[in-house]
Amino acid sequence: MRKHYQHMFEKWNETIIVNGIERHVEIRWDEVFERYCRIIDRVGLELTKQEDFSEKIDEPCIFCSRERLAKFDEKFGVKQIENDNAFLFPNINPYAKYSSVCAFKKHYIEVGEFSPELIQSNLQLAIEYINKVKKMDDSVRYASINWNYMMPAGASILHPHMQVVADAMPTTYMRKASNEKFEKYIDEELKRERYIKRIGSIGLFVPFVPFGFNEVFGLIEEELEHAIEEIAKAVSSILSYYHSIGRNSFNFSLYYSMENEFPLHFRMITRQNMARYYRNDAMFFERLHFETILERKPEEIAKEIKGFLI
Repeated sequence: MRKHYQHMFEKWNETIIVNGIERHVEIRWDEVFERYCRIIDRVGLELTKQEDFSEKIDEPCIFCSRERLAKFDEKFGVKQIENDNAFLFPNINPYAKYSSVCAFKKHYIEVGEFSPELIQSNLQLAIEYINKVKKMDDSVRYASINWNYMMPAGASILHPHMQVVADAMPTTYMRKASNEKFEKYIDEELKRERYIKRIGSIGLFVPFVPFGFNEVFGLIEEELEHAIEEIAKAVSSILSYYHSIGRNSFNFSLYYSMENEFPLHFRMITRQNMARYYRNDAMFFERLHFETILERKPEEIAKEIKGFLI
């Protein structure tokens, strides 16, 4: 390993004897975000059991009653933005000065059914909203497009939807990403064994220290407006992989600095499967110690998804 980058990929193992049996914990250090990740021997940390939740699908849905949803005011120009597959409206519980919801028109879509065309339609509206907000308020410098799919990922309702946030202030993650170390780290990851493949201008890899289960990182080396189709293809491919390994809940975030303070990129992780009594995967280590606990090494994920996507 090149000495200059050694500190970016630091890891070590701890061996513990429990009831006469050797157990192992691999600890990895994230130099950019200054956090640890622990990979443990435990099998079953990820709940992969599939359950029938058709009753939940059949429940009344407010997103299917668009007349009841919030509308933009006259200053915005339109009450809602829409295209053939999606519609965008104000978030009634905003996370920032500019906060909107971009819902798919279809009430329920399985993980493996999100085609590039569907995702592209949603992203187009999200970007249209970001551009409109920027014209209205030139103090806006940061934006993100986010997706909680299913309740274990934080979704309040089952109807698939993304959330768009734009603000003059960066999130904590964005602030951490706005440094030279982050760009150097990404450049190095694209040369290592966790690199997956390139889809157009997007380089995909599994991070050395993931933020969650089955994470995929996408570096977008193109202007956001020009990369929509490629982003949609990449996300659809990753979701096809998630579907192939039996996962039906995930998070997605795309991070955008209008002044290029950090590279345009996205991150995706799976969450516990949708089930009546699902177990939350964020325990004390994640929430109160800022450390991710995993049971599979990133290199294994990269090898598996590489074989799936290529």
